[in-house]
Parts: sequence; C-alpha cells; structure tokens
Amino acid sequence: MQILRMNRKEGIAKVRTETPDDLWHLEKILEPGDFVTSRTLRKTTIKRGQEIEKGDRKPVTLTIELEKKEFHKSTHTLRLNGPIKSGPEDMVQLGSYHSLSIGINTVLTIQKEWKSHHLERLKKARIKPSLLLICVLDREDADFAELKESGLEFLASFSSVKHKDKDTLEEYHKEITDYLEGKQKDFQAIVLAGPGFERENILKYIKEKKPELAKRIFLEHSNSTGRAGIQEVIKTSANKILKDTRIARETELVERMLQEINKDGLAVYGKRETTKAVEYGAIETLLVSEENIPDLEETMDKVEKQGGNIKIISSEHESGEKFLHLGGVGGLLRFKIRE
Repeated sequence: MQILRMNRKEGIAKVRTETPDDLWHLEKILEPGDFVTSRTLRKTTIKRGQEIEKGDRKPVTLTIELEKKEFHKSTHTLRLNGPIKSGPEDMVQLGSYHSLSIGINTVLTIQKEWKSHHLERLKKARIKPSLLLICVLDREDADFAELKESGLEFLASFSSVKHKDKDTLEEYHKEITDYLEGKQKDFQAIVLAGPGFERENILKYIKEKKPELAKRIFLEHSNSTGRAGIQEVIKTSANKILKDTRIARETELVERMLQEINKDGLAVYGKRETTKAVEYGAIETLLVSEENIPDLEETMDKVEKQGGNIKIISSEHESGEKFLHLGGVGGLLRFKIRE
C-alpha cells in the first residue's frame, strides 16, 4: 500500500491500494464513524420541481461516514457503506446512503482518530513480505499452500495413487515439478517439507530436470503431512525463511510469551493480570487479539503512553487462535510484579 499523504494531527491519511492484502489491512483499520473519500460511480439526482429523479451513473468523488464494511476475498473488493457527507450537491443528495467499492489500485482518503494499532497495521501494509509457496509431501500425497500477509490459502493436493501403475514415482515427481514451475513467478521462494526423504528425492529430480527452479527451493522438515504439516512448517521456520511474514512474527511473540509463563518469568496473560501489570507500568510489549481491540483501547492507550509496544495478534493462524483462547490479551514484562 502506498501512503500518499499522512497528517496525524488532522487525522487524515491518503493511500493507494496495490495488492489484495492491502484491502485486508484496510478492513481491519477502518471503523464505524470514519470518513472515507474516494472516486465512485453514482446515479445522479435530477430535481424537477419538488420531485427528485434518478439519472445516469456517473463518476463522482464522495465522502461517506462509514457504518458497514465487508471484505469480499474472492473478488478482491472491500465494500464500505454509509451516508454521504460531501459531494457535488447538484449530482447527489447528502445524507443518502452509498457503497464505495474499494479494489486494487484505488486511491482513498481516510479521516479518523489514528491510534497506535492502526498505524502499526498501516506500517505492515507498506512492507511487501516475501510470499512463499509451501509444499508438504511424502511418497503418497503432496499438499500446496500459499503464505501471504493476510494468512494461509490452501491451493491444491496431488496423489501418487493415480500413478501406481508406473514402476517409479517419476510421474508423481513430474506432476509436482510442473505445478511448482507454473507457480514460481508468483513467489520469491518455495518450501519443500515432509516427514521422510521424499522432499530430498523430489528436489534431486527438480535439479536434474529444472535446475533454475531448484535454486529457489528451501528444504524444511515436518513430522506431519497435509494441513498439520503446513502449520508445522510455518511455526518451526519462523526464524528462517518465514521470519518476515506477519504470521511468523506473531507466532514468535505468542510462543515467547508462553515460554515466559511456563517458567514463571517476565510475562502475563488474561485481562486481570495484564491490567494489573499495566497499572504498575510493567508492560514492555502488549499483545492483543484483533477481536479484543474494541474492549481494550483504553489499556492500549495507557501502554503507549508508558512507552510500551502494541502488537496485534490475528486468530487466523494456530498460535493466534491459541492466544485468543487464553483470553486474547497478555504482555511481555519489563520487570517481575510481586504480590
């Protein structure tokens, strides 16, 4: 996402969307009551005496006060609905409702009260992470998933069973290689993982058949296959290939918090214990589940004023879901709190 203008004092940010992930970030940033301005199509209104007639759909720049939002992942569209607050009065009726359709390469201006977690997400959206294609396989099955900033998307599954009449696994290897080659242009790296030696076997095949493709492949170990294996790769590779992605960063924070809790160290979790730590000024990094942001804004503001960091944790991955089940709020401490 491009930030074309930012004036926090006036509460105004002008941005341009570039990827589907940008729309996902915007959906998390925008809240009811925000003012959003963008170019859109609107049926014009024509006054004839006391009557108002609808005209043709024409391009117009409108500002709405956001009431509802909906992210359509399949069409890469973010729809924002609310009453019109400004626009050409000869074309639109102020106070009537309109839906802005925000897609890729859309410019919009947002006016709101920008808080630390909003700015943190805007910062994340500016960073273009390395997208990974993950393949977890054994001699029987291969599962593919795409890891991107907005989370995991499972892509395809192949089975060697349909090649069982062959004397070797060459057809199975060829099918996997062809799929990886067709997808490689969309990713900066490819991860092959699995519980046995099949990942080494397929990499050897790729080196012989497609040496340029092989240069972009990293090998990782997983104890499982399928979706469980893919989640395992994300967790165990957080400090290596996946360290720059949101999921890896959040997983590392949650796991660090849990480790500190298990050894009765510098961490707290749950609303009561975390609130107590905030009152002592002991929070170095506050972790908050996205679902809990509305209920914890006062706590987040206090931590920010104390010089602490705010980290928002999504529940769309395994560690984030675990964190949400623990209450969805916790913190890493500057010092131990004594009773």
